[in-house]
Amino acid sequence: MNESTDRISDRATDHSLRKELGLRDLVPMQILLVVGITWAGLAARQGSGHVVYWLLAILMLFLPVAGVVGFCVKIWPLEGGVYQWTKHAIGPFAGFISAWNFGFWALGAVAEVGIQTATSLSYALGPKAAWVANSHLLINSFSVGIFAIILIVNIPGFGIGRWVSHFGTAVTVLVTLLLAVLILYHPHTSPAHPHISPQRPFSFALPTVTLLTINLFSKLSFNALTGLEQVAVFAGEIRNAAKTILRSAWIGAPIIAVIFILMSGSILTYIPADKVDLTGPIPQILAAAFAGGDSSPGKIDWGLFLGRATILVLAIALVAQFAVIVAETSRLPLVAGWDHLIPAWFTKLHPKYRTPTNSLCVIVALSILMCFFASAGTNAQEAFQLIAVSANIGYGIYYLLMFLVPLVAGSRFGEPAGWLLKLACCCGISVTLLSIAFSLVPVVDVKNPWFFALKVSLTALFVNAVGGAIFWRGSRIKNREAELQRAN
Repeated sequence: MNESTDRISDRATDHSLRKELGLRDLVPMQILLVVGITWAGLAARQGSGHVVYWLLAILMLFLPVAGVVGFCVKIWPLEGGVYQWTKHAIGPFAGFISAWNFGFWALGAVAEVGIQTATSLSYALGPKAAWVANSHLLINSFSVGIFAIILIVNIPGFGIGRWVSHFGTAVTVLVTLLLAVLILYHPHTSPAHPHISPQRPFSFALPTVTLLTINLFSKLSFNALTGLEQVAVFAGEIRNAAKTILRSAWIGAPIIAVIFILMSGSILTYIPADKVDLTGPIPQILAAAFAGGDSSPGKIDWGLFLGRATILVLAIALVAQFAVIVAETSRLPLVAGWDHLIPAWFTKLHPKYRTPTNSLCVIVALSILMCFFASAGTNAQEAFQLIAVSANIGYGIYYLLMFLVPLVAGSRFGEPAGWLLKLACCCGISVTLLSIAFSLVPVVDVKNPWFFALKVSLTALFVNAVGGAIFWRGSRIKNREAELQRAN
């Protein structure tokens, strides 16, 4: 079957989905999917020189991702995104294993929603509520309740889901504007009690090149600045998908870069670099910035109230982000089912809303199980950390396959990639390989770092072996059915 026939077949399948998304929906979704507030905290941990880290990461990874998105969506504006790109350019196994690794990463990414919500709540309610962040019962209750809401929101599709995305992005942008104001304006200060920043918020001083700084660069670039390609998974639900996805990537990219740099600088205006809370850096800075007001009886400290209210709204925005991640992850079993690699049960659409309800339910159930695993006892938490690190390696495999697409596509699908895009892909591959390598290096003290690296590698290998086995089984069944059809 040639490429044009494949594309016609894929688009015909896409027609069963509602095309509800436009440019006004995709730009906010790009921002929501990429911006993770915890990474602003990691950048702030590096001190004022975080600006250099961000700029290098944008040049070496962020822009290459945008370039690949632009190249691929013009050729394959199909539901499934990277799954479709790698399937057509490299082969069916590459497509399936890229989706498998993304799904593995996504489950790890959403697994801490209960922990992060509890952390935000503890900051919002003040010091007396510090216990909330350590309550396993409360964390697990948050996890179940939040994913129930996520499922309810996702079943009607983007008729509701896009407004959830808009809300999450609006909160992110408004909080960023508030943080930018807090760099210049310091609540509860006076000439007698001026604000003294622990360090400068921004600096263009080049960091000393060491293994540690290279490690931090790889983590910041690969974990914070990836995700522009993710909206392409909804291509079958986007009006004029190729043009809309391309424009959304290039509009969203500079906004995302500014958001990260402003967030990191604002944190450093109030929090010493070595004291930044990596779990909840933005709630931490808001609590610090608005603390110290008039708390006398009968008076409302409006600054403190605003800060704590912002923390709560930001926690809701995090839920909106995870709702979109669950939605995109649910589309991958859908397209794999269309290709007859997994049971057709996953392709069942809601009769009214045309959303993959069975796939959604499976992803939500797996997410809740991962949440329980993440917040369980010490041994389970160590096992979860092992899985989380292995999932990052899987995410790296997903990106390596994506960056290979323009390099191997050649002229089979039209105009080949130019030399600048090929160079950008090589930069992206280099940063991705660097991130995978440093994923094997523990960030906390362990008894045997080599044994840790071996366990992580074997876990990632096992996960991919399971994915390969599922693909092999699905392919055998698919080929057998095709032979029977030809025989008849």
